[in-house]
Amino acid sequence: MGFAYADPEVLTEAQREAVAEHQRRVQVESRRLSLRALREEAELSQVELAGALKLSVDRIARMETGDLDRVQLSTLRRYAEAMGARLQVRAILKDMHAEIG
Repeated sequence: MGFAYADPEVLTEAQREAVAEHQRRVQVESRRLSLRALREEAELSQVELAGALKLSVDRIARMETGDLDRVQLSTLRRYAEAMGARLQVRAILKDMHAEIG
């Protein structure tokens, strides 16, 4: 699909939907990479992080691959804080967003 830089006004509805789906996938993929990248930047292994957080290595691995549906915010906060980072939560609705916490 050669419409990456096209004016959104000239895209067909199907193309707009394809662009929106691509953007959703990119956001999901970024999330999957961000936890792992954060840990790697902190030079921690999954084993070391799991020990620090008192979680299983399997749970750390699942979190890093995007399995976040049942993860509590407090666990994500501890994950981030273990590397000197802070957790930021954002609710997004169309072109608007709200920072939470």
